[in-house]
Amino acid sequence: METVAQPAPRLSQAEAVALARGLFGITATARPLPSERDQNFLLETGAGPEFVLKIAHAAETREVLEAQNAALDHVTRHDPSLRCPRLRTTVTGEPIGRARGPDGSLHFVRLLTYLPGHLLVEVSPHTPGLLRSLGAFFGRLDRALAGFSHPAVKRELQWDLKHAGRVVARNLEHIPDRERRALVERCLQRFRAHVEPALPSLRTSVIHHDGNDYNVLVTGIRSDGGEVTGLVDFGDLVESHTLFELAVCTAYAMLGKTDPVAAAAQVVGGYHRVNPLTEHELELLYDLIAMRLCTSVTISAHQRKIQPDNQYLTVSEGPAWTALTLLAQLSPRLFLSAFRHACGMAACPGTAAVVRWLETHADAIGPVVEADLRKGEHLVFDLSAGSADPVCLIDPADVPRVSDALFERMRGAGVRVGIGRYDEARRGYTAAQYRPAGSDADEWRTVHLGMDLFMTPGTAVLAPLDGTVHSFANNRQPLDYGPTIILRHEIEGAGELFTLYGHLDPECLQGLYPGRPVAKGSRIGAVGDPSVNGQWPPHLHFQLVTDLLDQAGNFPGVCAARDRALWLSLCPDPNLILRIPHLPQPESGRSPEEILAARRTRLGTNLTVSYEKPLAIVRGWRQYLYDQLGREFLDAVNNVAHVGHGHPAVVRAAQQQMAVLNTNTRYLHASLVEYAERLCATLPEPLRVCYFVCSGSEANELALRMARTHTKGTDFIVVDGAYHGNTTSLIDISPYKFDGPGGSGAPPHVLTVPMPDRY
Repeated sequence: METVAQPAPRLSQAEAVALARGLFGITATARPLPSERDQNFLLETGAGPEFVLKIAHAAETREVLEAQNAALDHVTRHDPSLRCPRLRTTVTGEPIGRARGPDGSLHFVRLLTYLPGHLLVEVSPHTPGLLRSLGAFFGRLDRALAGFSHPAVKRELQWDLKHAGRVVARNLEHIPDRERRALVERCLQRFRAHVEPALPSLRTSVIHHDGNDYNVLVTGIRSDGGEVTGLVDFGDLVESHTLFELAVCTAYAMLGKTDPVAAAAQVVGGYHRVNPLTEHELELLYDLIAMRLCTSVTISAHQRKIQPDNQYLTVSEGPAWTALTLLAQLSPRLFLSAFRHACGMAACPGTAAVVRWLETHADAIGPVVEADLRKGEHLVFDLSAGSADPVCLIDPADVPRVSDALFERMRGAGVRVGIGRYDEARRGYTAAQYRPAGSDADEWRTVHLGMDLFMTPGTAVLAPLDGTVHSFANNRQPLDYGPTIILRHEIEGAGELFTLYGHLDPECLQGLYPGRPVAKGSRIGAVGDPSVNGQWPPHLHFQLVTDLLDQAGNFPGVCAARDRALWLSLCPDPNLILRIPHLPQPESGRSPEEILAARRTRLGTNLTVSYEKPLAIVRGWRQYLYDQLGREFLDAVNNVAHVGHGHPAVVRAAQQQMAVLNTNTRYLHASLVEYAERLCATLPEPLRVCYFVCSGSEANELALRMARTHTKGTDFIVVDGAYHGNTTSLIDISPYKFDGPGGSGAPPHVLTVPMPDRY
């Protein structure tokens, strides 16, 4: 099996220039390019095309290089729009030349066209669209290579995942850190148990097998985040299992990602759209990705001993360890669910059957609480991000006030149960545990996956179906579930269903054990108070789950908005069991696209929106803005809310005054002069007179008139890029307007000076 036992060729740039001229008739300058086992130079001819001079490792065979050349030609003929290097022959018409290195060793030499673009490793961020295009590119490449064959690619290559078990086991000893070595050993055990027995059933073809971010080219990064449009370095070309192609490029795409599940799913979904995957292949993908990372770190550890000065050999080692550690913290079933969803399959195959059974067996389902929710003994709260419900105007961190407001409303309505809805995007989930799993991104989990039943502490909680205790835990971390029970129910002809009960009283955990039978209608616990339930207003969080993703005693109760469809497919509507009639669903309102279309029809074009993808903002609170999905944005732009959004003192003062009097200044009112006196008391002499206006444009218009009246002048000096307001006279002194789209330049009385640059 091939290893890197000899150093790469070491020709100088001058020798590369001489080779290009002598072998290929190219006059150019040479610049080194990184490579694992060969030596590459970028040849720049000035006005003409650019090329890559590839000097093969001394141990490389001519047959392997001929196979690479044939593969490039095959791809060009079967999918001409796939950008791969083209071969340039020698001056004698040969596809491969030969040259001696400084040490006298003989090397094969080829000249390939240079593909312009940015390396994927140089592009940031990797947008979902870019990652989908990465998967689609390799899907197309594998389709183009499907009919290709060559004797030289039927070889044993140490990077071939077919041999990963042997390669990783052989190189384990080179990993000095005990914990890291144990991590790789666990991945190796899973690979041998789940993947190796299934290899004979997988389809085979010739694959590129090295879709790392130094081989992938991207264009168009300024327009829409970029698109993968090219691929280089066919040095690892091998006939193996087709699925390995996707596993390799996905493993590299996950490097450096804060949310590896989302990144991997985008790549897999892009591949599937052009080269469909089977369910069986998706089941093996997680372990193949992990094993590629294990192969990378173990070979890097070995290569470091052989060639300690070749940094390219270990360029991915650090990020690979980070990704591997993160993978070990996440459930393989979470990856599988995300892969299935990205490919248009049901995230959990059993969900549909469970939902059908619940829909058609209402009489077999018991209550979860003693109050009869089917007869209206409840009050539904709107807790969505943009809700005007008085409860939502209270700081969510002020649990006593929120609790008092909830239960006061319930007492006023004469009900014992308040309802917080399923699939509702909320704000307020800002504790560390509400980041998406494996992510340090700023998008919190905001979409509610269960239903909240607000009830007084001590209210009994009942099992709606026969089942057994699957797991339980006291999740004591603030803003977690507190005491939690998960029951498992065997659904006839439909598989299994799990019901989760959170924010309970801790006494209910006494005497429980996994597998303990639970009868329909039996008391399984009671609602806990804020001191024991995770510091929440007293309520039961009730949730249905069809796949626990290998978790026990806990399960996400909210998800990120971008993952909403995936998680809702794993967590069906709890009202399938609660059976609350006429339950109003959370209103999604108009989509951002619908709002934008209506603006263009009904509002003047002078009102513009920010960002290529405009935000639909539904609430402001403190220094943050929230969109309709509950996503939180730091407001560093708004110049209206000087003391933060929704400041209680400001809201209260405005409400009180509007309830008493809202008129203009032609009448006498003590508050007007009292406000002026208080304001002037904060200002230095001689500022003692106030002019009250309603906008910045009004203020600047008034200042303009005062300046002209006082100075009798007409000319103005303004700073380049300045914006002073939207009145005609202010537009005349605003370079942002008169030098912008539709502007006609500075009027004669306006002089523009450069913006100072103190840096």
